[in-house]
Amino acid sequence: MNIQRLTVSFAVVSAAILYGCTRLGTGNETNTAPEVAAETVSTEAVTEAATVTEIITEPVSDKEMSLTKGKSVTFTFLGDCLLATNAGDTRNDTFIEYSKKKPAEYFLEKALPYYEDSDFVMTNNEFVLTDRNLSRTAKNGKAFWFKAPTSNAQILKSGGIDMVSIANNHTMDYGTKGYNDTADALEEAGILWGDADHPIYVEKDDVKFGILCVNMFGTNYEPIVTPKIEELKENCDIQILFFHGGTEKEHIPEDWLTELCHKYADMGVDLIVGSHPHVLRPMETYNGVDIIYSLGNFCYGGSRLPENRTVIFTETFNFDENGAYISQEESFIPFYVYGGEHNNWQPTPVTDPVEISKTLAYMYGGKESPIS
Repeated sequence: MNIQRLTVSFAVVSAAILYGCTRLGTGNETNTAPEVAAETVSTEAVTEAATVTEIITEPVSDKEMSLTKGKSVTFTFLGDCLLATNAGDTRNDTFIEYSKKKPAEYFLEKALPYYEDSDFVMTNNEFVLTDRNLSRTAKNGKAFWFKAPTSNAQILKSGGIDMVSIANNHTMDYGTKGYNDTADALEEAGILWGDADHPIYVEKDDVKFGILCVNMFGTNYEPIVTPKIEELKENCDIQILFFHGGTEKEHIPEDWLTELCHKYADMGVDLIVGSHPHVLRPMETYNGVDIIYSLGNFCYGGSRLPENRTVIFTETFNFDENGAYISQEESFIPFYVYGGEHNNWQPTPVTDPVEISKTLAYMYGGKESPIS
C-alpha cells in the first residue's frame, strides 16, 4: 500500500522501529513481539519515529533494491461489517435509518483513503441482504437477527470492498433463502464472496491467491476445515484462511483456537485472519505466519456503544521478478469504530500519536488494552 499520510506514517514507522515487522520466506520460530507497555511509548518517541519516514522508506541495501524490482501484492482486511440493525429496533438513529438518509459513500468515506491503493480489500459481511419478508430462524436465549435491503451492498462497493466472507453466525439469520439472497446481492454489486464451500480465488502478476472463509467455533470444526485447506493448497500459490470464531468480547484467544491456527500454519497456510469477538486481539507470528486472531468491529450496526478501537490491517506479499515468494510483512492503521459520543456508523482514523502507539503496542503482543 502506497499511502503516504502522517497518520499512516506514525503507525507504520513506529511499528517497524519498535518491533520489526518483516519476515523472510523461511523460518520455524514462534515470534511474538517484545512486551512493551503502552504507557512507556511517549509522544516524543512516536514523533521522532515519524520524522525519519523519508529515510527508512528509501532502499538501503542490495536486498531492498532487489525487492523494488520484483512484485508486491497487498491484501487489506477490515473488522466485522454489519450494515444492518437488530430486528425490532425502531429507534430513529439506527444503522438502517442512517442508510435510508445517508449516501452509500458516507459509511466508509473516512476509511477509504487509507486502503484504496491496496490490491485487494476484504471484510466479514455479518448480516443478511434481502428485499423479501423472510421469517427469522429460531434461536435460543438472547438472540439477534440482522438483515438489510440489498441496496446496502452498495455501501461495501462504494467503500472499496472487493470481497467478503459470509461464513459467520448471522448470514443464516433468515434461513437458506436469506443466505442465498445475500450471495446474489453481493454478486449483483460486483463483490466476491466466500464460504467453506466456495473459496475466493484472485490473481495478480501471475500469482494466484486463495482465500478460504470458514466458521471455527470449536475443535469440532477441525474435520471440516482441514480438508478444505488441503484442497485450497492444490489450487493456488498463496493460501489465506479467514475464520469466524472465538468468544465474543474476550481479548485473549482460546487455547483450542491457538492450537488450530498453529496447525494450519504448519500445514502451509500463509496468512490467518480472524473475526467474531467484536474486540481486537493481539497478533502472533508463528512459524513465519501472521495470525490475526481478531480485527474487532469496523462499520458495525450491531451496537450503539461497541468497544471503540479497531485497525485497518494490510499484509504485503513480496515476490522476485520470476514470481518466487521472498517475504511478507504486516502493517496496522489504528481506527475508532465511531467518532462522537455513540456510534454514528462511520469508522474514523486515530490521529493522536500516543493512542496510535498504544494500539500498535497492543496488536504486537502488549498486555494492556488500548482503551483500558
